[in-house]
Amino acid sequence: MRITRTASVSVAALLVAVSGLAAPMALAQDAPAAAEPDTDAVVVVGTRKALKTAQDIKKSADTFVDSITATDIGAFPDKSVAEALQRVPGVTVIRSAAKEDVMHYSAEPSGVIIRGLPQVRSEFNGRDTFSATSGYGLSWSDVAPEMMAGVDTYKNQTAEMIEGGIAGSINLRTRLPFDQKGRVFGATVEANSGNFSQTVTPSVSALYSDRWASDIGEFGLLLNAAYSQTDTTSHAVTIPRMVVFAPGTYTSQTNYIPSGVAFNNTDYSRTREGVSLAAQWQNNDRTMRASLQYNNSTYHNVWNEEQLISYWFWVDPASTTHSTVWNDPFQIAPPDAPGLGFNEAGGGTPYTFGPDGLFQNGVITRSKGDWGYGSIDWSTGTSYVPGSTDQYGTYDQFGVDLPVIQTCIKSDISHANQPCRGAPIVNTATRFSDEERKIDDLAFNFVWDASEKLRFNFDAQYVKATTNHYDITFEYTTYADLGLDLTGKYPKLSLLSPSGYNVIGSDPVSDPRNYSPESAMDHITDSEGELKAIRADMAYQFDGTWLDALRMGVRFADREQKHFWSAYNWASISSDWGVNPADSWFLDSPATYYAANELDGDGNIVHAAGDVRFQGYEPGYYEVREFGTDMFGGGLISDTMFPFMTQDVISNPAELAKRFAISGQTDQGGVASSGWNPICERPNEVANSCFTVGEQLRVREKTDSAYVMLKFGGNDAFIGDVAVTGNVGVRFVNTTVESAGAVNFATPFTAGQLNCQPLTAEQIAALGPNQYAISPACLALGSTQDQTFSSGTSQASDVETTHKNVLPSFNVRLGLTDEWFLRFAASRAISKPDIGLLRNYMSLQRSFIDQADITVGNPNIVLNSAGQPVSYTFGYTGTTGNPRLKPIKADQFDFAVENYFDSVGSFSFTLFYKQFHDYIQNGTFVVPYTNNGVTRDVVVTGPVNGEGAAIKGFEVAYQRYFNFLPAPFDGLGVQANYTKLKNSGVTNANLIVDSDGGGTTARSAQGGMINAGRLENLSDDAYNLIVMYEKGKIGARIAYNWRSEYVSSVNDCCIGFPVWNDAEGFLDASFRYALTDHIELNIQGSNLLGTEVRIRQQVAGPTDAAPNTEAKFMPAGWFEYDSRLQIGVRIKY
Repeated sequence: MRITRTASVSVAALLVAVSGLAAPMALAQDAPAAAEPDTDAVVVVGTRKALKTAQDIKKSADTFVDSITATDIGAFPDKSVAEALQRVPGVTVIRSAAKEDVMHYSAEPSGVIIRGLPQVRSEFNGRDTFSATSGYGLSWSDVAPEMMAGVDTYKNQTAEMIEGGIAGSINLRTRLPFDQKGRVFGATVEANSGNFSQTVTPSVSALYSDRWASDIGEFGLLLNAAYSQTDTTSHAVTIPRMVVFAPGTYTSQTNYIPSGVAFNNTDYSRTREGVSLAAQWQNNDRTMRASLQYNNSTYHNVWNEEQLISYWFWVDPASTTHSTVWNDPFQIAPPDAPGLGFNEAGGGTPYTFGPDGLFQNGVITRSKGDWGYGSIDWSTGTSYVPGSTDQYGTYDQFGVDLPVIQTCIKSDISHANQPCRGAPIVNTATRFSDEERKIDDLAFNFVWDASEKLRFNFDAQYVKATTNHYDITFEYTTYADLGLDLTGKYPKLSLLSPSGYNVIGSDPVSDPRNYSPESAMDHITDSEGELKAIRADMAYQFDGTWLDALRMGVRFADREQKHFWSAYNWASISSDWGVNPADSWFLDSPATYYAANELDGDGNIVHAAGDVRFQGYEPGYYEVREFGTDMFGGGLISDTMFPFMTQDVISNPAELAKRFAISGQTDQGGVASSGWNPICERPNEVANSCFTVGEQLRVREKTDSAYVMLKFGGNDAFIGDVAVTGNVGVRFVNTTVESAGAVNFATPFTAGQLNCQPLTAEQIAALGPNQYAISPACLALGSTQDQTFSSGTSQASDVETTHKNVLPSFNVRLGLTDEWFLRFAASRAISKPDIGLLRNYMSLQRSFIDQADITVGNPNIVLNSAGQPVSYTFGYTGTTGNPRLKPIKADQFDFAVENYFDSVGSFSFTLFYKQFHDYIQNGTFVVPYTNNGVTRDVVVTGPVNGEGAAIKGFEVAYQRYFNFLPAPFDGLGVQANYTKLKNSGVTNANLIVDSDGGGTTARSAQGGMINAGRLENLSDDAYNLIVMYEKGKIGARIAYNWRSEYVSSVNDCCIGFPVWNDAEGFLDASFRYALTDHIELNIQGSNLLGTEVRIRQQVAGPTDAAPNTEAKFMPAGWFEYDSRLQIGVRIKY
């Protein structure tokens, strides 16, 4: 076989790779052919050419699209695709580390929003891509931007585009060998550093591409690999949920007191690896072309966190709503509060409040709440003897004859001389998180030009995605009175000796002898997704002026997702409310032994004298470290040294289990004081797994689709002097969803519930005029069918649902002149529900009846022939996902005025409107369940399809280089865009896609919840301003991105109230200099302003019961993270 190698090309091919902008499938969305590289010119910086290519794509596209080319990404300090996308009009990014956790912010965005909507379809080379999470699409931080040839953002659609994005579709394009004229090689080496992290980490990428001719056609081969590591540090000061006190409790106005305060230091270490392999072939007459592509992305994020947190008021989310108000001033009492029965320090000052009712400063000495945060509402029983080791520890092992817990001294309360536990808890928490996500994408494409008019396309794809995540938090506990000051820019905390506990040492909160190992909380995710898809397309080219081409095709896809997500598994290790914590109370508690035989009730020896009572804590698992000195300039915490768990222990699950789990303590002898069964050791887990039944989600989706599209108009089609081009088509989609799960039926009736006794004369006399004289137990006893239904057993539940959607589309572009265009698009689009919302696992709850319910006219009462009640039809409820959810539909309309006045010079103004149908919200629906031959309707709370919502707005974009200016200013350029959004009727779903045990997908199912009045992550206003310079060997860019305030979470995990982010602006910059034709130096910076993220909690606002309530906000948190600097060199041949 004769092989002839083609000529090499210039370095421009590597930098720009613009011809890779064409979609991978010949019949997919068209892009203009890129210009051949100029082999005589040396392109040092490719920003102008990249912007020209992106502008050409927008100008000639079949629908509304904005594009970023490879050099546009490479020229910015953008370490992820999401960071680059925030420059696109209408696109904003999510900066919190997770959707339901706004207490953590990372230096790189975690999500992408288009026009205020999260339902963004993700594509890799025009094909499906996704991450193995509970969502439907891609985690945007997974993909290495160094591998991208370009990123296209579609804001409307054509019939040939794969369905799935009512917000829009983002297509990530990688390079192919035929994108270059010949052999190309390039490499980049960079060093990254942050001003907080103070570490230097590498980024390396390389590309090799070649093509050669032979007797059987031309071949091409490309290899692209990228590795990057970024270390970042973030600091946070957060205020958990505000406690609302009614007027008259502390002052005459409503008062707001924080339930706690927390200080966080989080170190992130993110590595991302990417590999792209591509092979191409075309026959010698270029009528057949084939490509094989493999893309792999691996994202690995490890973070370590230290936290100092104090809670003095526990707000139980299960029993409170946004409208809950307290009115007891002693629940959070200052030290001069009389009559509480504590050892009172005295001399304190009352709390002070601002004009808005917010707590300003004071010393907090009492804590309230469940689980040991109580005061006099809690009792250990009369057997407690102060100083005894039977119930609580003493400081004897440290040579101090002092009990840990002080005793009450007042004689006018029932718990005199018992432990009061009055001081607020202070915890030092150490957290370790290790998450790895992988995506493997293999695709084959074949195109055959059967004639000059007829073309066929065949495409096949296989995707596998995996996610593995381990997360553990371990807390140490001590006690302190707290001087809290909210009068400054940030909260300040003074840690004082507690008035309700004894402590030792000159600096008690820095002394590990005052701490106990309080709790552990672990979590794991083990998920995978798999997709197989094939499609076939045909296009026929017409000769006429008005009919351009007819396209049609079919696609078949089979996707299966297994998402195993454990609950956050909190358990006590040693707490003052636990059972016999004396032996295990201190961090350094040694082994203890039984002094005498311990007998059971029959006199048998359970523990012999000398047996191990507690194994003791193996030393070396904590260290006293400096904390908080560099947060927000320092000085926010009175103390600077605190004990935290060592990193080698917190990151080792086996070591933690050996030291602190029930199994570890009992395996080494003695009775476990711990209540912690780590994940994979919990008794209710499915055999040979680490998950309970409800923590396992299995969903399979099969999609069959077909389309037909007519392209019309073109260069010679005019109506008068107006050039016309466009397309009209329809896509039919048939989707079958299978969700495998289980249902746990209600527990059996108890003996007491079935103990039928006639009512007494007194009970009968107390009945109302319309009440039956029969007890609830007698009705329950007669309800034999409900007794049969309520078996307490579990059975598999498989739900299969089919949805059919017809999606018409119409796009037209009118060329008023060679520079001015009008564009219009109308289409119907769908977005499929997040995988987690399709959960099919539920535990049924049965309601019981009260005497007051047994009334004439109650339809659930069953009467006999004589009209007397004999039984009752009980009601059943449950909370879960909804495998029957329909896709969200949107009728979307775009209209634009576009002006292209230079090769890199354009202006556009776009109006858009989306009307939604079947928008997913929280609600109730009825599902019939059958058990033992009995069927009951169950009222289920969870995601449902709703109606009546819309979003609208406009985008303005402008870009140009000022070529008309005198040198050297003719290298200056500018890009600017602005987006305005308004939603009406679109309510937040209040749903979560991961749940604790499978039973919860509705976080706000109860009443009294505040309506924030805006979609999550929707800013009314957003803009980008970019100043560019490119001339000769120099290229530079300064970019500022700003967005107005927005709701980051309608019901956050850690606050409960709706959380709002204040307006945010971020400044990035880059500078490049070409040393030679083949070597380029670059320096890039991000977050150069050190932007501080501020969040607020909405403590009042409209509810269903009070829709006119005025919104009110209180502080919730302050966050700062690294300004990053990146220095590198590029080699290009």
